[in-house]
Amino acid sequence: RIRQSVAQFLQRCGLQYKNITLDEAWLSECSEEAINRGYPMDAILPYMAVGVAIMSNAYIHLPDRATKIWICLFTAVATCIDDMTKAEDLVHLYCFNERFMNCQPHGHPVMNALDELLREVACHYPAPVSNLIVTSSLDFMTSSLLDNETKDMPISLQAPSYPEYSRLLSGLSTTYGLCIFPSTLPLREYVQCIPDLAIVINHTNDILSYYKEEIDCETVNYLSLMAASRALTKQDALSDLIEKTVRAHHNALEFLRPRPVAYNAYVAFFDGYVKFHATLKRYKLEEVMSEMSSS
Repeated sequence: RIRQSVAQFLQRCGLQYKNITLDEAWLSECSEEAINRGYPMDAILPYMAVGVAIMSNAYIHLPDRATKIWICLFTAVATCIDDMTKAEDLVHLYCFNERFMNCQPHGHPVMNALDELLREVACHYPAPVSNLIVTSSLDFMTSSLLDNETKDMPISLQAPSYPEYSRLLSGLSTTYGLCIFPSTLPLREYVQCIPDLAIVINHTNDILSYYKEEIDCETVNYLSLMAASRALTKQDALSDLIEKTVRAHHNALEFLRPRPVAYNAYVAFFDGYVKFHATLKRYKLEEVMSEMSSS
C-alpha cells in the first residue's frame, strides 16, 4: 500500500522516477572546500553526500557556483547536527542560538561551521531573503531541542496543529524554498508561494521517507505524529498528506506560471528534489518504484 501511494504521488506530480548516481566531481570539489575552510571532516564527511545530492539535483539550475557550494556545505553540516544525540553535543545545541547572536565561539567544530555558514548567507542572498534563511536555520536548531524536551510526550487529540508546527520548525523549508530562486530575482516574483513551497518541501520528504521509516520501525516522524493527533491510521494520514502536498505543488505551479524565471526554477527544483531522494539509497526508493513499473 505504501509503495503504491508513493508511486501515485509522483505520478500526480507529473514526475518520472529515475535511478540517479551521486555526482562525484561535485563531491570532490565540495569536500575540498570544506577541508580548506577547516571544517571537522571526521564529523561532516559522512554527510557530504547528502549536501551534494541536494545541491547537484535540486539547485543545479542556480547560476552562482559559490551559492551552490554554500547550499551543499550548509546541508551537510545541518544534517550532521540533526543526527546528534549525544549529551555532550546537546549541551552545545542548547547554547547555539545565544552564542550565534552574541558572536561567541561555540566550543564545538560543527557548530562553528554552521555559525560561519549562516554569517555568509548575506553574501549569497539580499535581505530580507537572507534574514529568513537565518531565522529558519535558527528554528531548525531549536527544533532539535524541542525534540529532546518532548521525548515520549503523549500526543493530544486536542492539539491537531502541533505536528505541523513542529515540522515547520524542523524542516528548514523556508531556507530550502527561498534558495530555489536566483538571488537576482525580485522577492515579489515568488514570495507568495513560499508557504506552499514549505508544504511541498517538508511533506515530499515525509512521503518519500515514509517507506524507509516504516521498514525501520521509526515512530518519531511527522506522519506518525499527525496520525496520532487526528486519530487516523497511518495509511489514511499518508493519503491526506499526499492530497495536501499535491495541492500545494499545483498551487505553486499556478502562481508561478506567469513568472517564467521563477516558474522554471521551481520546476527544475521539484524534479531535482525527487532525484535527490532517489540518489540517497537510505530512502529505498528503488523498492518503492518497482511498484510503478509493475503497475
